[in-house]
Amino acid sequence: MKHHATRHSTVERHILSAIPRSAPRQPVVLDPAGDPYARVAVEAYAEACAHEQPWLAEALQRQYQLAGGTPSSAAALWRAFHEAQRLAREGQSYDEAAWTHVALHLCGVLGAMNL
Repeated sequence: MKHHATRHSTVERHILSAIPRSAPRQPVVLDPAGDPYARVAVEAYAEACAHEQPWLAEALQRQYQLAGGTPSSAAALWRAFHEAQRLAREGQSYDEAAWTHVALHLCGVLGAMNL
C-alpha cells in the first residue's frame, strides 16, 4: 500500500522540522573583573541565593568584592540558633545552661571560621 502525502502529514512534518534541535551544552564563563555585565549577573545571583545559601552569597561577595547587601552566614546561623532557643523555652525541658554552652561553642566555631 502506497502512502499518499496528505495535508495533515505535511503540516506535521513542518511542525517537527521547526522544533529546534538541542545543541550540545557549553559552559558559560563569566568574568566579573573585566565585564560589567558579568559583574551585575554575579551580584544578582549572590542576592538571589542569599536566603537559602548565605555561605555561597558570602563567598561570591568576597571573591568579587561585591557590596555586602546579602545576609552573612554567621548572622543566619545566629538567627536560627535564637529561633530554636525561643521555641525550646516554650517546651517543658528547657535548660538554660545547655543553651549557653552551645552558644559559647557556636561563637568559637564561627570565630574560627572567620565568619
